[in-house]
Amino acid sequence: MSDITIVTAFFDLGRGSLPTEVRGRVLPHHQHRTTDTYFEFFRKQAKIQNDMVVYTTEDCAEKIHNIRKEFGLENRTKIVVMPSYLPDELKEYKGLIEKIQASPEYYGKVTNPQLIEYWHADYVLVNIFKAFYVTHAINSGLVKTDLTAWIDFGYCRSDANIPNSKVWDYDFDESKIHLFNYKPYDNKPIDHAVLNNDVYILGAKVVAHKNLWQKMSDLMTQSFIDLQEKGLVDDDQGLWLQSYINEPEVFELHQIPDHQYGHDPFVLFNKFNNKI
Repeated sequence: MSDITIVTAFFDLGRGSLPTEVRGRVLPHHQHRTTDTYFEFFRKQAKIQNDMVVYTTEDCAEKIHNIRKEFGLENRTKIVVMPSYLPDELKEYKGLIEKIQASPEYYGKVTNPQLIEYWHADYVLVNIFKAFYVTHAINSGLVKTDLTAWIDFGYCRSDANIPNSKVWDYDFDESKIHLFNYKPYDNKPIDHAVLNNDVYILGAKVVAHKNLWQKMSDLMTQSFIDLQEKGLVDDDQGLWLQSYINEPEVFELHQIPDHQYGHDPFVLFNKFNNKI
């Protein structure tokens, strides 16, 4: 048995009130997502009986607690209340991101500059901090299992994404950090992936032994610096890829279906599970 603790977070970044156009282009409808939509998805995910640590603001904490309580899982849930998604020691990152996003040298090269990761600094930052939250949960003694996963708060889009057992248990190699990719990395430069939104690794989920999460956090920080030095910023998908490029031996990739071809990519709890 390989029990896995799930770490996730929800912070309202105002995605329900995004503009209809950015830089003269229509914002894709799927990037508009209300708070109610996030909680609708989480209500499905909340049925998973694994331990769960959730980072959020005070106004959302009770709602998250009550959803888990509906399924009798309040005792397997730890909620960490924060004043905002952005820890004080990391506020300097926002200015760095905003400067690049406002630069014509950056967005002028981007194929789809209206996509949220190319202009919304808060969205980029909250994605960067996924490894930060997991590491914080581990260092705070909130994680009791060896395997620990980051799973996006809105990961489960339908009940089909939940196994019948309601339990997630899988024998991931504990010596590796596990990423989930749409396609093998073909050695194209990171600039190509970032500027063309060419997605290799899905950012919604990462699994690793708790002793490897500080390594993951360090790699994410280094990847942010690497991209910044190239005049680039990206969300988690670009940072996961840069981390893999920097130290591929640390990772194991698991290929999943690509949503761009009409497939459901939210297969983690069913495809990688000993208890379907």
